[in-house]
Amino acid sequence: MPEISMSEKVWEFLLSGGVFMACIAICSFVAIAVAIHRALTLKWTAVIPVSLRGDLHRCGDLFLEGQGARVLSALKNSDSPVGRIGRVALSPEFQSRETATEAVEATAKEQMVKLENGMGVLEVVITIAPLLGLLGTVSGLVSVFATLGVQAESPDPSLIAAGIAVALNTTIAGLVVAVITVILHSYFNRRLERVAARLEVIAGHLLHEFYRNGGPSLYPAEMATPLAANEPDPALVKAIEQTGQEVDQSDFLK
Repeated sequence: MPEISMSEKVWEFLLSGGVFMACIAICSFVAIAVAIHRALTLKWTAVIPVSLRGDLHRCGDLFLEGQGARVLSALKNSDSPVGRIGRVALSPEFQSRETATEAVEATAKEQMVKLENGMGVLEVVITIAPLLGLLGTVSGLVSVFATLGVQAESPDPSLIAAGIAVALNTTIAGLVVAVITVILHSYFNRRLERVAARLEVIAGHLLHEFYRNGGPSLYPAEMATPLAANEPDPALVKAIEQTGQEVDQSDFLK
């Protein structure tokens, strides 16, 4: 009898679980895809671009040199989390540090929510992968004992043991996927905590240096004009419009 190769053994292992093994495989692919996306999104170069680090490090000196407008322009040109938070911290629309701090905190919370995208998917995989494995095992055991029940002669114990071993394959697969996903989830949770702490430090440093050196008065007169009292914030208008569209689409209030 020819020896079975490793790839054939793996393929046989996957086929033995049927539809439940296929669902577990889908969960593993989803977890891998989310993990790759989170790894790319949470890289330090993506959160705090290298091009901004010099300005952020010596922002106090740049403000003293009258280059506050250039720092703000660099932050506006960056689509990174630190760029979005920094442009709010240095916005000429706020006349006091207190109001600017509140806006920065709100923006930072929004950015952290965006950075946490996909973490819920990993939590779902952690929960359902072992359950799918257990369900596959129970289904396999039911099939094994149902077959034995209709046999007239005494069943072969070796066949029973082989059937139970095959049925347990889905439990093994589900637990393996769940364990790996737990490790990834814990790693990215820790990385999110570090990112949040770093963004908080950078935002506080920007606010301190900006208002210590004059605040909005650092900018030219045409930049320091706040929004008119009767002119709503465009970002607020957009958020309200999007909320209205979501309500219309879901129609959950009717």
